[in-house]
Amino acid sequence: MTIWINDTEFSKVTELSALRETRRTDIRYNTQGDMLIDLVNRKYRLTVRFGLLTERELKQLRELTQEIFVTVRFPAPEGDFDTGLVTGEFHIADEPAPTVTEVNGVTLYGGVELTMRQK
Repeated sequence: MTIWINDTEFSKVTELSALRETRRTDIRYNTQGDMLIDLVNRKYRLTVRFGLLTERELKQLRELTQEIFVTVRFPAPEGDFDTGLVTGEFHIADEPAPTVTEVNGVTLYGGVELTMRQK
């Protein structure tokens, strides 16, 4: 599976969870305790697990986590009719922490997981 983060393609996605959460963004009460405004939005929380990444791919991923918000395109049933992709602005809270593996003399990084929340 492939996702795009700021137009950088990552094709080694082994698992993608695109949970749609209901989040309350603004709740106000009057002096009697009655709710006056309740804005509710459905937002995505993505959990992305990658297969073995090269050093170059991991470096790209870590550079992207330094930004406050990134644009992510990913496959989902609610996606665009032609492409099947959803595009949104997401925040990556954690820097990926991989496990180092050596395969045939090449250093690869596994166990990389990102959790992103939609803006």
